[in-house]
Order: sequence, then C-alpha cells, then structure tokens
Amino acid sequence: MGFRFVAARLAVTLMVLLGPGAAAAAENLSGIYYGIEDAAGASIEILPGTEGFEGTFIDAVGNTQAFKADRAGDAAEAVLDMDGRTVLMRMVPLPYGAEVTITPFDEKGHLVIAAGRALHFVRTGLTLPEPGADFIAAPRDDRGRITANGFLASYEFWHPTGVRNGYLLLPEKFRTLMRLFPAVQLDLIWKLCLAPSANQALAIALRGQGVACAEVIEGIAGAQRSGTFMIYKAEVARQKATLRMTVRCADFYPESKQTCDRAARELGIQAISLDTAGAVLARYR
Repeated sequence: MGFRFVAARLAVTLMVLLGPGAAAAAENLSGIYYGIEDAAGASIEILPGTEGFEGTFIDAVGNTQAFKADRAGDAAEAVLDMDGRTVLMRMVPLPYGAEVTITPFDEKGHLVIAAGRALHFVRTGLTLPEPGADFIAAPRDDRGRITANGFLASYEFWHPTGVRNGYLLLPEKFRTLMRLFPAVQLDLIWKLCLAPSANQALAIALRGQGVACAEVIEGIAGAQRSGTFMIYKAEVARQKATLRMTVRCADFYPESKQTCDRAARELGIQAISLDTAGAVLARYR
C-alpha cells in the first residue's frame, strides 16, 4: 500500500459515543489508537514530527504499514491505496480519540462521497461508557418495531446506519414529539447526515429545522475544534432526559406520578419554545 498526502475535508466523529461528563484530554494526534465498530481489530500508532506525522497502520488482519503524513492544522491527511483502490484518508484528533474517514476516488480522480466509510478510533486506555439498562441493539433494516424509549437510550451508541433504520421505525407521533427538543433533534440529524441512503429519514427529520446536512456536519466539527462540543452534548443530555421521561410516562412505564407531572411541566416549556435544530447549532458554531 503506497501513501502520499493531500489536504481534504470529510469527517465523522467518535464523540457520538461519549457522554458529556467524561474528562477532556489534549487534542493532538499522538500515541496509539484502536478501532471500534467497523474498525474493530485495526490500530494506528502516530507521532508528530518536524514536518508532519509519522506512524504505523495495522489493519484488522494484521497487515502493517509505516507512513509519513502531511499536517493540516492538527489533522493528518493522506491519499493511500487500500484493497486495490486509491482512497482519501483524514485523521482528526478529538479529546477521546480520532475521527477517521476513508473515501475512494473514481477513475477520474473524483471523490466518491457515497462510498465513504467512517472509522472510529479510541485512544489507548480510554474506557467507553456502558449502555444503560434500556439499551437495545441497532435494527438491521427499517422493518419491524422499535420502542421510543429504547431508541433514545441507544441511538448514540449506534452506527449511523442503525440510527437511520431506527428512526424510520418510530411512530410518527414520536418523531413529532422529538421536534419539541431541538438539541436532541440536531443530534439525531447529525447522525442521519452521516448515514448512507438516508434521504427518506432526512426528509422527515430536517422538516422545519432551518438547517441542512452540510451545515450540521461542518458546525459540529467546528464545535469540536472550539471546545463547545461538550457544552452542546450536555444540553442534548438534559433534553433527552426529559424526552425519555415523557415517553416512558406516555407508554405507561412504572414511573411515579410526581416524576410524570414534572416531565409534563418540562414538556410544556419545550412546547412554547421557538428553538429549532438550526438555532441550537448556531449557538455552538
């Protein structure tokens, strides 16, 4: 596999897996990172050099390749050969790991965005948060049934494809309810924007939100760079807690009357808010 390095912009994030309470680390590419989800079994060792980065990539079957990378800000960027294809790779540091995208070029040298892959890498020594008791596995397709509570408890741990499938399985009344919680709606839209073949889901999720996928992806990336991402995720967590309790009370989960009354009051506050996902994004860009 041969490597040469160029600048590019296309990234997805590991941060979707991480809650707002974890401690931050320095945002620089240095050390050993191990792959999770679709990148499970792969690892990257990378160190900054005088003109860029040097490192070693080990794929899931043990093939090892040394590389030198150009620096674009704090990111390492490369064009490399993988599985017989020329692809673009970008590795961007985050407080808990790195976001990596691999996107192939066509025969004319154009990026094939639809064929891009999102790979998540975590710093060595990081312990990922454990899913809660209501966690459910990501649906493999958009057929079947899914509970709203299970979706809310789980979607942040799923690959974007699972989020797309799960969102399409939700009853329309729940998708309407979610719009009253614009930070959660933005978080969902972000995942859907990273999912392949998500036009149907996005047509529903983006309605009336005053934002498009390009803005969401760039805006979230900007929040990660500026340090406001964790504040945003804290807002998501607060709104999601109210939304989950609203759903649990509506679906007759064993919750106390006091808890359900509090959820109803907080729902009323959200109902008269004029916030949209676009307005939330603007606060953190």
